[in-house]
Amino acid sequence: MRARSGGVSLVELMVAVTLALITVIAVMQVLVVYEARRRTTTAANDSEIGASVGLHMIEREVRMAGAGLTLPAGFACAGGVNIFHRGATISDGQPIAPLSISDGGAGPDRIRILRSDSAFGVAPATIVQNMANASSVITVNSSVGLAAGDLALAGGAEGTKTCTLMQMSAAPDELANGWELSHSAVAAAPYNPAAPDVAFADAPSYEVGDIVVNLGRLGLRAYGVICNDGGVPSASNTCDLASWNAIAGPANPALAQADSITPQVVNLQAQYGIAPANSQTVNEWVDATGAVWAAPGAADQARIKAVRVAIVTRSENLERDIVSPGQLVLWDDTPDDPDGAMTMPLAGDERRYRYSVLRIVIPLVNVIWAGV
Repeated sequence: MRARSGGVSLVELMVAVTLALITVIAVMQVLVVYEARRRTTTAANDSEIGASVGLHMIEREVRMAGAGLTLPAGFACAGGVNIFHRGATISDGQPIAPLSISDGGAGPDRIRILRSDSAFGVAPATIVQNMANASSVITVNSSVGLAAGDLALAGGAEGTKTCTLMQMSAAPDELANGWELSHSAVAAAPYNPAAPDVAFADAPSYEVGDIVVNLGRLGLRAYGVICNDGGVPSASNTCDLASWNAIAGPANPALAQADSITPQVVNLQAQYGIAPANSQTVNEWVDATGAVWAAPGAADQARIKAVRVAIVTRSENLERDIVSPGQLVLWDDTPDDPDGAMTMPLAGDERRYRYSVLRIVIPLVNVIWAGV
């Protein structure tokens, strides 16, 4: 008899291939679903983390607003501030608040913060010799840590004089009776005008007893949402929460001209917390609009005791279906403010992204401590 040869028949092979294909298809479907859910979860987590980072950075800066700019009697520059930069007068004695909000209308708001970033900012130097004129060197009893290139704010001891933002053109020169601070108009010090009397309507020459505050390198800083196409946040662009120099930088910088804080931020909204005059208790929340709060004067600046901030971040993952509601609630009504709710409308492809909304109330501690 002939021996039978072993093997697999064509039918058996076809059945095995079919089963293998069915298994591969099932596994691939599971992997596709898993990957979609993983991307959704990861994007949502990234959005939450981004919102937390952005809100933390804003909170830290807001709490520092006004550092070095308050006196026991109130604001150091209640009489306004002179600011010059690269051939242009930025502020001709206008009040500059420790914190101000620029209302963005239907778009994101912006926040500007003026503070010292120097460890010596809370201990101003005292002028010990009268200045001959507004361009003269300033003689003070302490160098307060100033170095060449640092910004300094000169003002009256009672806060009633117009302040002047100066830039140190050289390191302080130690003398027998103190230190001389040079603020010459040189290329390395673009904040100093060659002729202060021409640049400003009131260019004070400061006297014995007046003060100089070390602002370090920070000056006036702005925080806002900047998109990669220079437009407002939409479903077709990406935006970052960023900061930039509000004096030296452009009014509407591109991302390359600013310092990115966290990506995928599509909204920043802020309101002033207002207290009655001579009170530290906030009883009203207002937008930075209207005749009073779009540009508050010194008296109204002193009533701003807190800021309410909401940040909205968006996941990078564009979902196949609508996953978000038609509007996001940034903050709700309160019994004291029944019409104070703020929402952010979403439409079209914007609803195919997932969003995170974080909000916080931040006290202006330096203003409160000053007792203004």
